Amino acid sequence: MRLLLGLTLCVLLFGSWGQDAHGQTASVSETRATVREMAFDPALYFPSRYVADSSIIKITYTGDDYGWPVYAIAVAKGCVDQEDVEQDSCTSRLRARMVRAPARADLTRPRQRGSYLIGEIVAKGATSFDQIRTALTEINPEWVEADLRTCPGAMDALKRSSEAVWVPEAVAEPDSDAGYVEIILHADIIEVELRQYARRASYRGWIAEDSPAAWAESLAAVLEPCWSPASVAAPWFKDGQ
Repeated sequence: MRLLLGLTLCVLLFGSWGQDAHGQTASVSETRATVREMAFDPALYFPSRYVADSSIIKITYTGDDYGWPVYAIAVAKGCVDQEDVEQDSCTSRLRARMVRAPARADLTRPRQRGSYLIGEIVAKGATSFDQIRTALTEINPEWVEADLRTCPGAMDALKRSSEAVWVPEAVAEPDSDAGYVEIILHADIIEVELRQYARRASYRGWIAEDSPAAWAESLAAVLEPCWSPASVAAPWFKDGQ
């Protein structure tokens, strides 16, 4: 019997099994989840008067199997933030906002930003929403924004989103990699969501070549020199948390 094997295997060990196997405590897991909910949810970055989330692009980068929060980016068009300005003054706006975990000089991998941030919060003994909010304020993760229309290369980077390959090759061409096995372990993960009225496209996976995750990384790189302090309060200060 001849077996043609074309399989891409991504082993992502989220959840309690991974925590027990690696000796993590529940407090670290719970703190990480709360911090991601409070600070690293890009749906919080562009609230408007009538719409809770006005973004057209959301990107979330998490590290390793645990999902350490590294950065999250949202992009929105037009008038948002309940801005008290004439509509004609901001309809052409196209802005990005980002929260990014801090990094010491000796941290070289993106995931280390997230583990460092959670470690600092746990060391402060913060467990409740209010305590974690206070800890985030003291640690001061980056909360920044950029104008995509004036940031060099940003509009071209947006256009390249149409070149990303959203469908895995093993689905589109199931026989193309027969006999080839690719194993991805402990990968950093990027989630991407693009929205237009009545349309939504989403991707979640490792940073594979030509994938939406790779495109998201390239957009973040283009925006890097254009970030400046955000003009609105950080998401962990939002009402109801």
